Amino acid sequence: MNNSTLPTYASIEEASSDVLEVISKFVGVNTFFVAKNDQKDVDIVSSFNRNEVILDSDFETLYRDSF
Repeated sequence: MNNSTLPTYASIEEASSDVLEVISKFVGVNTFFVAKNDQKDVDIVSSFNRNEVILDSDFETLYRDSF
């Protein structure tokens, strides 16, 4: 297997849009996201909203307020 054709990313932020694009082809839900969670804050790195915007990228909230 030749790994030179695989994408490389410097950060989760950089990779998240590609990950969501691939997942969107297999998952039939409106909204899903990649988030960073340090048990104090939850930061949405990237989100995918198919038909209706439920959650924007760059949304931030306190961990205690997330569910």
